[in-house]
Amino acid sequence: MNQKIVSSQAEYLKPGNYNLIIRKLNIKEKEKPTRNDYIKNFGHLPDFVLKANGILISDLKDGDLGVLLWSHKDAFKAIHKWIVHFDSTNNNSFYADPPELRFSWEFDYKPHAEQSWALLNLCKEILNRDQFGWKESIESLSAAELWFSCEFERLENTFKTTGILGTSSRRGKHSECDAMLKQISENFDSLPSRRFAEACDFQPNQIKSWDSTEEAIRVHAEKIAQQNIQFSSIYSNYIKIRKQTLRSIRNNPNLQFAALEKNASLFVGGKGKRGKSQKCSKSKKGFCKEK
Repeated sequence: MNQKIVSSQAEYLKPGNYNLIIRKLNIKEKEKPTRNDYIKNFGHLPDFVLKANGILISDLKDGDLGVLLWSHKDAFKAIHKWIVHFDSTNNNSFYADPPELRFSWEFDYKPHAEQSWALLNLCKEILNRDQFGWKESIESLSAAELWFSCEFERLENTFKTTGILGTSSRRGKHSECDAMLKQISENFDSLPSRRFAEACDFQPNQIKSWDSTEEAIRVHAEKIAQQNIQFSSIYSNYIKIRKQTLRSIRNNPNLQFAALEKNASLFVGGKGKRGKSQKCSKSKKGFCKEK
């Protein structure tokens, strides 16, 4: 991923130059979608991911595959409602949660929305500083496009690991969340001991090994955090929210990992209010969106 050159004083890194894949909305009679357009369409992200992979959601509506897919659609509708709420109350941090979300199953997805909202704001702060020259190399790149593209990539990877777009494998929710928490902590805690090469030492669109918008955002944020105290605080808060979200998922019995078995039956791990341990479930709600 990153090439490492070890010196006697510190570990120097040349940032991996990942190929950003920007997913732009195609809105009729609108040349450039706005931030509000991306927020408005966020709830339809599962449909966009499937369509980009040549699949119509109408083709997957039946059986256990349909149950799994519709659970993700329900989850994103809930996350979208929370994001709209955060956006409408952005200047009032003391605004109470709306009762229709606070006292329903949709409350389980508030941490997911908080993480996504934090990512959108992080993308804005990154592009305001733009160490890698992304805005110069990608025409009209906006924070909303970067955010939407990263969330697209995350969901596409989730679909691949849960059997919707690939071959699934059983994973424990607790162990998976703990592994992600450990990786996030290792990346962040080691940041003070690392030094990045100067921006002039690499080309912004050069790809080293694979395409990864999420990794590109992380490396970009780490580089800025080393040089800018204000951004370092912003990035630290983002990491804090990511950890809180993972702990919330891990500890919430209503959110369980679900995937298709090799025989196409539905596996729901753990035991929660909306899922039965080691058995198939017909519930549409409550499956764990881990990333």
